[in-house]
Amino acid sequence: MKKTHSLLLCFVGTLLLSSCLSIAPTSISRMGSLDGYKYFYVTPTSEHSSVTGNTYGNKGNVYGSTRSSSVNPADQIASYMMNRGYVRVPEVKAKDAKQTLVINYGDGNYREGFFEDRAIEVTIQILNGETNELLCLCRADAKASNEANAIRLALDKGLNEIFLTRP
Repeated sequence: MKKTHSLLLCFVGTLLLSSCLSIAPTSISRMGSLDGYKYFYVTPTSEHSSVTGNTYGNKGNVYGSTRSSSVNPADQIASYMMNRGYVRVPEVKAKDAKQTLVINYGDGNYREGFFEDRAIEVTIQILNGETNELLCLCRADAKASNEANAIRLALDKGLNEIFLTRP
């Protein structure tokens, strides 16, 4: 009997450990200074939507609920930058290009955990608006109950790393 409990405990422990999502540390490469910029342009992105739901009930009744969450990465980046005093421009104009940051976004490396957690890696690329020289590249991971929330958390993590921990 004791051997069965030990095996069961080992099995449950292994299951729990294997279900944990590992989150890589945020990585950042700085190739230039972000000082002296006044404007920013964010390349457009599409909205990411996530829906989660549950059903439960008995013989006579079935109940259920759903929750949806969505995020547009370009809008989140724009909000972050505007809150820090940068001015969003609809396009990069030649007269202001020297003072304009171009911000690109990408995501990938989706991973699912055992307890409905999802993890995602986002990449933020910042370029000089005049020369298209790469100034900064940041990769950040986050996990949440759905992809939209994971993207939101990863973006905040990456942007904070870029702008709040500047050398």
